Amino acid sequence: MKSTPPIPIIILNWNNFSDTKECIDSILKNGSDNFRIYLLDNNSEEDEINLLKNAYANHPQIKLSLNKTNLGFVKAHNLILKQILEQDHKFVFLLNNDATIPDQSIHIVNKYQQSDDAGMISCKMINYWNHELMDNAGHKMLTSGEIIPIGHGDLISKYDHEAENIGACAGAAIYSSKMLKDIGLFDEYFETGYEDAELGLRAYIAGYHCTYEPKAVVYHKMGQSIKKIFDYHYTLKIQTNIFYTYLKLVHWQVLAINFIPWILRFLLITMIDLIFWRPKYLKIQYHALFIILFRDWKKVIKARRESKKLRRIPWYRLLRKQQFFLKRDILNFYKFIIKGEKSYFEKY
Repeated sequence: MKSTPPIPIIILNWNNFSDTKECIDSILKNGSDNFRIYLLDNNSEEDEINLLKNAYANHPQIKLSLNKTNLGFVKAHNLILKQILEQDHKFVFLLNNDATIPDQSIHIVNKYQQSDDAGMISCKMINYWNHELMDNAGHKMLTSGEIIPIGHGDLISKYDHEAENIGACAGAAIYSSKMLKDIGLFDEYFETGYEDAELGLRAYIAGYHCTYEPKAVVYHKMGQSIKKIFDYHYTLKIQTNIFYTYLKLVHWQVLAINFIPWILRFLLITMIDLIFWRPKYLKIQYHALFIILFRDWKKVIKARRESKKLRRIPWYRLLRKQQFFLKRDILNFYKFIIKGEKSYFEKY
């Protein structure tokens, strides 16, 4: 009987050795040898590199690679994914270095090496600082075109059952090698952020099953690695990526049906931001729209043509899967007016 090859686990480090060590230690302490860690450093400082070399350069279950430049999340992961897809692995596991994984979850991850059903698995990502609260149970899509986390801030007890979603957070995601060879790797239009949302939607419209696995628990520090790059450029790129993903992948029938509600929503948000004077949000929204419609329009059209062959599910299936945006917008407005919470784009 042919033995099951060790599941590859990709971990990316950038000037964050302490979190990376805690992440790797959580994997190693389970005692299994049925995995191999691909640890990639994204051009950290010299002291950090020395720490990585001393700790992992000679470890039998860890392959340490050192980038000479910072490639960002997407290009760095694609570099390793290309190597892994040349080998005999059914699945690959992406894990953020600011996450830890309990012993039992490694065995759940490993079981997918024997599976032929799943295209993409979302782990049960729990708040590292408060184990009663969820971080992420995969992604869902709104009719506004946004792809957002499921369950963020909810009690973990609400997410004890498997469910279909539209993609996984790449902070703890299991991807089928067969699927990646079919639909492609992360789109290199992206840098760091929203690339997993685009890949999930691409897989979904191509007909792959995207499943939430509640037994695969991961404790996540929720953006620990993003804090170092969270600025205007980052938030602008995220909003641009939202527009790009929607226009690249969604069936034209769905675009047409959602167009008028989208315009009305955009105008209403503009009015609210003017009335309550949120200039940062306004600037990002209109700057991103300008980039998509003028600077990057040719890239959008090219990407849409190339993705046409992947739109294998009927348009009405995607339309039914989307959730109407109004409920979330009302909740966000309530949080802003009553609780005084800042929007995602105002936190930088």
